[in-house]
Amino acid sequence: MSIFIGQLVGFALIAFVIWRYVVPLVREMMHKQQSAVRDQITEAKAAAERRAEAERAHDNAVEQARVEAAKIREDSRADAQRITEQLQLQADAEANRIRQQSTEQAGLQRQQAVRQLRTDLGTAAAEQAQEKVRSRLAEPDEKSRTVERLLDRLEAMAAKEKDDPNANKGAL
Repeated sequence: MSIFIGQLVGFALIAFVIWRYVVPLVREMMHKQQSAVRDQITEAKAAAERRAEAERAHDNAVEQARVEAAKIREDSRADAQRITEQLQLQADAEANRIRQQSTEQAGLQRQQAVRQLRTDLGTAAAEQAQEKVRSRLAEPDEKSRTVERLLDRLEAMAAKEKDDPNANKGAL
C-alpha cells in the first residue's frame, strides 16, 4: 500500500502542480484565444459591414455613371441633331446661292448672246444691204431709178418740213 499511497501522493502532487500552475496558464491562453476569436469575429462583422457599404457605394457609383453616360449620350445626340440641322441650313443656303448665281450668270450669258446675235444680225443685214445696193447700182438703169427715187423722197421731205418742221426728223 505504500506504493499506492506514494503513487497517490505523487498523483496529487502532479495534479496540484498542474492545477496550480498549468491550469491557470491554459485558462489564460484559452481566454486569450477566445478573446482573439471574439475580436476576429467582431472585425469580420465590421469588415462585412464595410464590404457591404463599399458594395453599396460601388453600386451607387455605377448607377450614377450610367445616369451620367445616358445624359452624355442624350446631349451628344442633341448636339449631333443641332449640328446636322445647322449643316443642312448651310447647305440649303449654299445651294440657293449657287442656284441664284447660276441663274444670274445664265441671264448674263443670254444677254451677251442676244447682243452678239443682234450685232451679227446687224452686220449681216448691213452686208446684205450693201450687197443689194451694189448689185442695184451696178446696173446703170437701176442706178438712175434709185437716184431719182432718193431725190423724190428728199423733195417730199423738204415739202413736209416746210409744213411741219418736226415731222420728218431722222427719216430718210
